[in-house]
Amino acid sequence: MRPHRDVVLPEPLGPAFARTLALFDRVLGANVARADAAAGLIEAGFGLVNSERIRASVEDAGNAHSRVRIEAIFPAGATAVARSRAVEALAEALIEAGGTPESA
Repeated sequence: MRPHRDVVLPEPLGPAFARTLALFDRVLGANVARADAAAGLIEAGFGLVNSERIRASVEDAGNAHSRVRIEAIFPAGATAVARSRAVEALAEALIEAGGTPESA
């Protein structure tokens, strides 16, 4: 399984997507390759030749809350890692913004 974290934000989809997208730039300094609000998907790469990619999916969690799943994606043949500093940094930034970590 890829390194990942789930965070629930106390806001509806639109604001949650915008907050998550802004944090990709502010916290990770990542090159956002895809930001599709309708699909609730953000993908970005960074590192040497985008050696690590981060994907966040934003979905409705009910009661005006949104769930953000953050995953690290590595190129084929890369050494598998249990944790990603980028995933952790983005999750912690969402938690600092009022989100609640969700257990896997």
